[in-house]
Amino acid sequence: MNTDEKLYDVCIVGAGFSGLVLAIKLARAGLLVCLVDLNRVVGRKILSTGNGRCNFTNSRMNSEYFYSNGSLDFITDNHEEIRAFFRELGVFDKDLDGYYYPVTNQAKTIREALENEIDSLSIDVYLDNRVTDIASTDTFKVTTTRNIINSKKVVIASGGLSAATLGSSKIGYKMATKFGMKVTKLAPSLVGATSNEICLKDLAGVRAYGKVNYRGHECEGEIQFNKDGVSGYPVMCVSRFIGFDELNKNLSDISIDFIPYLSKEELQEELKKRFATKGERSVLASLVGLCNEKAIDVVVSYARIYGDTAVKKLDEEDIENLTHYFKNFPIRITGTKGFDHSQVTAGGVDLNDIDLSSMESKKQKGLYFIGEVLDVDGICGGYNLSFAYTSATIAANHIKGE
Repeated sequence: MNTDEKLYDVCIVGAGFSGLVLAIKLARAGLLVCLVDLNRVVGRKILSTGNGRCNFTNSRMNSEYFYSNGSLDFITDNHEEIRAFFRELGVFDKDLDGYYYPVTNQAKTIREALENEIDSLSIDVYLDNRVTDIASTDTFKVTTTRNIINSKKVVIASGGLSAATLGSSKIGYKMATKFGMKVTKLAPSLVGATSNEICLKDLAGVRAYGKVNYRGHECEGEIQFNKDGVSGYPVMCVSRFIGFDELNKNLSDISIDFIPYLSKEELQEELKKRFATKGERSVLASLVGLCNEKAIDVVVSYARIYGDTAVKKLDEEDIENLTHYFKNFPIRITGTKGFDHSQVTAGGVDLNDIDLSSMESKKQKGLYFIGEVLDVDGICGGYNLSFAYTSATIAANHIKGE
């Protein structure tokens, strides 16, 4: 099909979260907008966010929760604006310690609310259309596997390399390069880490609270262990650094603090007190309550102590070893679980080639980039969807002339 008879004000490449938000804001302002997406439904990736619950923003919102090679000063706290946007679409939310979810606890609520608004605004949506090229003369020509679309402006909201089964795409990076823009190195982020440590056979299936440290990058929360690696919130928050180190063949160990609520000195005193009062009790029995029992088992093993040893037989070196492994349990990492299992892509179109007041390319007038395709990634907690909204709003305001 050829759409030469229609000239759009804006063609948005990608009907994910950022593309849908942008389309709504522009169509409400009276602009003729279309969306082009390689999937057969809009917002498909939204369904997997927040473990299917869609944590779409956070009350703790500023640039410190994001990473980039460029300046992030343009990121401000707009979580109330995001909440209001979805409330207009009929979505009530709930606050779980600053993490905002739809009250239904279903990501499909967010996706369907966006889709319903797209439908009500009669926005043209070209689904099952993979963009193959974008050319610029006086206007833009967007070529897909099914259509040729003409538009005055083009916004690339195509996402990154993450979650290939949900429709990841390289087109944004390819078009940035075509128009003379730089694309940084790319690595999977918000993803589990792989390991072949023997201890994981004993820890497989365990969910233990702790603090994860990877080369000085720390995060605290529930750690999930499986036979071939570690995952959970704190691992995912540091995974971008593991991903880049894997790319550079420079991996290090993860260090886990199973007792983050006590300092090293406090833990040593606690152990001495426990061991002094119940000398006949076994080591394992004396350590009950400090952390997950399976974690206690492997820590005692790493400290080279038999679990049934009476605590009266332990010496200062044993206490020192126990303290060390409770606070610095090492897991050798072999990499990440890759882009297919990651929630977001770290790296992307270089922010130095983007006018951050408009999201317009500095190399090509009328060409914009928003969302995950850019070199911005956030930690777990609704930050990546918040950035998608933020970048879409900046682009919308500029295109509308505000």
